[in-house]
Amino acid sequence: MNTLPKKREPGESPEVNTIPTWRELADRFRDLMKDFLKEGKELEREIEPKLLPALKRLKIEIEKLIGKLEERTRPPKSQS
Repeated sequence: MNTLPKKREPGESPEVNTIPTWRELADRFRDLMKDFLKEGKELEREIEPKLLPALKRLKIEIEKLIGKLEERTRPPKSQS
C-alpha cells in the first residue's frame, strides 16, 4: 500500500508558501546528488593530468624517506 502523495506534474507550479512533500524533497535531493557526482567526475578528469606528475614526485620522495628511516633502524654492523 503506497501512502505517499502522487508526484506533481511538471506543468504544476508550487505555491511559494506551500511546504514541499517528502517525495518532492527526496526528488530534489536525488537530483542534487546526481549533479554533485557528475560535477565531481568532470572536475576529476580536468585535474588528473595536472595532479598525476606531482603525485608521482611525491611518491618518489616518500620512498626515499622510507629508505632513510629503514637504514636508521637497522642495527650497526659489528666489526671483526
